[in-house]
Formats: sequence, structure tokens, C-alpha cells
Amino acid sequence: MTNTQSIDIIIVGAGAAGLMAARELSSAEKKVFVLEARDRIGGRVWSLPEKDFGYIAECGAEFVHGSATLTRRLMREAGLTFVPEEGEIWNVHGGMLEKQEYFLKKNDELRRKLENLQEDLSITDFLNIYFSGEDHEKLRSEIIRIVRGYDTADPEDVSTFELRDEWLGEKDLGLNEGKIKEGYGALLTFLKNESVKEGVEILLGSVVNTISWRKNSVRVRTEKGLSFSAKKIIVTVPLPVIPTINFEPAIDGAITAASNIGFGNVIKIILRFEHSWWYRVDDKDMSRFSFVLAGEGFSTWWTQYPNTLPILTGYMGGPIAKQYKNASDEELLGMALDALVSIFGVQKEVLQNLLVYSKVLNWVADPFTRGAYSYTSVRTKNAYKELAKPIENTIFFAGEALHPGTATATVESALGSGEDVASKILEIEENQIPNLANLNPNAML
Repeated sequence: MTNTQSIDIIIVGAGAAGLMAARELSSAEKKVFVLEARDRIGGRVWSLPEKDFGYIAECGAEFVHGSATLTRRLMREAGLTFVPEEGEIWNVHGGMLEKQEYFLKKNDELRRKLENLQEDLSITDFLNIYFSGEDHEKLRSEIIRIVRGYDTADPEDVSTFELRDEWLGEKDLGLNEGKIKEGYGALLTFLKNESVKEGVEILLGSVVNTISWRKNSVRVRTEKGLSFSAKKIIVTVPLPVIPTINFEPAIDGAITAASNIGFGNVIKIILRFEHSWWYRVDDKDMSRFSFVLAGEGFSTWWTQYPNTLPILTGYMGGPIAKQYKNASDEELLGMALDALVSIFGVQKEVLQNLLVYSKVLNWVADPFTRGAYSYTSVRTKNAYKELAKPIENTIFFAGEALHPGTATATVESALGSGEDVASKILEIEENQIPNLANLNPNAML
């Protein structure tokens, strides 16, 4: 066990933000100790071994979104391979499968209304005000599906301003999307190994329940009764987990800020079949099928195209996922197969006979995640800035919600936030060291 008196910084959470911060701080010769609640590193990144599904399946984060300059730089350092996203996006309307053209490309009125919007409101309110009536029903349905299945957000709570920035900016759906062939887990393992080489210690299975602090001094206690002391602490747990930690004294401003940032819900399921039975549906050639957006429940599905593996991944996102927090894996598997029956018109018994292996990832029920990832709600306002501010230069927060720009709610954002907070700590410490060259030597006598 490390000598707790020599620790400079404790990091709570060994996900992307925590490991990135650990690497940056340890390379600057800071003594860093990481406490991770799970029995593995990664947090919402969880890559399965190839033997399970015939490829490295992602239980959590899967896609590299947009330019992701930091992620791609780290991938090059780690020798990992970027695989561009390809294929066709399909949608279901009126029980019919049809190829989807991105909704902004075919609707100048929607683009104009978004660009001219002066006051923020939820996307539900925006659609009801500007696109009501039966003639816009298809558009409303398509947008709500994307908000739930892509942003995992509540349409009645998510900020239209935020969605506008996402849709009209770099996070335009499908722009520069791709995956890491070796899995996100390989990237985080690289960061872990880099950190450990610099002396970072990572203690798994350590649930933090209390953080006692005063300026430039923290003491952390775990559920197992272990105690660790340091000068500073970085908390990188998901937003809903922050209030479960007892801070002494309380940090009410940060807790309120965390609660005012939206946090989505998701249940993910990965299905392996004997063969890719969806290649032809009725008279439709779906051999290039990449994504499909459907109705309720498991409403978003994707393949591994251009990889021809017989794998389908389903996503239940938004408020409905929370309704099924306590559902069994068997119940969720049944719901997933029912969704495929509805989308593709295939018999459930056929799917059951073709199914080889399945895995349900109920992130809503996970006590160390309690959902999916962040989104900007109409209540958020200055919450991001508030939570990103260090408390007495002693308590720092980092994670996918706190990196500014278009990458929010992605692994890129988590990595960037970890890098940002490490730089902030190093800058603070540098400014606290007196410059001896500028001191009056007589004043030191």
C-alpha cells in the first residue's frame, strides 16, 4: 500500500477522464493515486474479449464522434486502428422500412427555424410550436427518435439550443463517425499502462463514500474502511453518482450544478445470430444496413457494417429506459426480439432459433453509472461552468459533461476534461511556488 502522506492527488474513478488526468499529472512527476469502485478500469467504456461475439464488442461507448482530435492522437500513440463508419440508415414509418435521408438535408424550414430561435426551450415544445399538425408528424417522430436513441435524452427536458449546435455543427449525425478496431478498452488500457509506468497506483473495488476536506487537504474514506490523504482530489464519477458521496463540509453549489445538467438513460443489448438474416427484408436490399430508427423500447439498432458479422446491437434510450431499470435480462431480451419482429416482420420463433449469444447492459441499474451520459437540459444554464470550477483549488471535477465544445457527452470530451483538469492543477501549483529570482534577498534574512 502506498504511503498516503506522499500522495499529491487522489482521483476518484478510473474511466477515460480519470486515467487521462492520471497520465498527465504523473508525467509531471506528481504522485497520483486512483480509487475505482469497479473491479475493472474503464467506467462507461467496457470492451469484451473477441471470443464472446467474434469481435471486440463494446458494452458501453462504441463510436468515435466527429474529428475527435485528442482521441485520434492517443490512438496513434497506442498504435490503434480507426475504422470509418459506413452503410445506410433506415427508418420505420407506418410499419414500413425506408431509407432515411438526414432530416436537416431535406427540410430547409426546420434549419431556418432552428437558426432563428432566440429563446431556448425543450425540443418537444419547439416541435409543438413550430411543427404541429399531421403534415409534420413524420418529422416530429424522426427527431424524437434521434433525441432518445442518439442523445439518450428526455425530449421534454433537452435543450433545443444544444441540439441545434449538435445538428448544425460537427456532431452532425454520421459526420466522421467511426470505431476503434481494437476497442475503446485498448485505448484506456494504454493510458493505464502509461500512468502505472510513471508510478500511479490504481486500487480497484474501492467505493468512495466520504470526502473530508479543507483547503489543500483531503481525506477519502471507502466503504471497506480504508482511508487515504492527499493535497487535492479529482472526482470523475458520472453526474448522478456525485450526490451519493458524502462531502464534509458539504459542497451544495456543485451538487446543485450536477443535478441541473441532464443525464440520459440507456439499456443496450448485443445479439449474435447464426447468420445475417436481415440482408433481405421483403423486396428491400438491406445488405448495407448500418442503422435503423424505429418506435418505442429498443428503438435504435445497428450492425457492424462493413464487417459482415451477424451482430445486431439495440439501444433503449431516454425516459423509457428508466421505466425498465429493474427488468430482468430475460425480459429485456424478449423486448429486444419483439422490437426486431416489429421492425423487420420476421417471426420471433425464427429469431430465437437463430440467436447464438446475447448480452444485456442495463446502465440505468448500474450503481456506479445510474444512466448513460450527459445532455444539456433547459435547466442547465451555467451549471457546466459552476461544476468545472475548482473548490478552493482542492476539489476538482472532470468527465464527459465538463469539456467545452461540440464533443460533450463523448469519450473525446471525457479525455479532454481529464487533460484540462490536470493542466489546471499544474498551473495552480506553479503559481503557488515563489519565484526566488524576484525576491529581495534581504527580506529572507
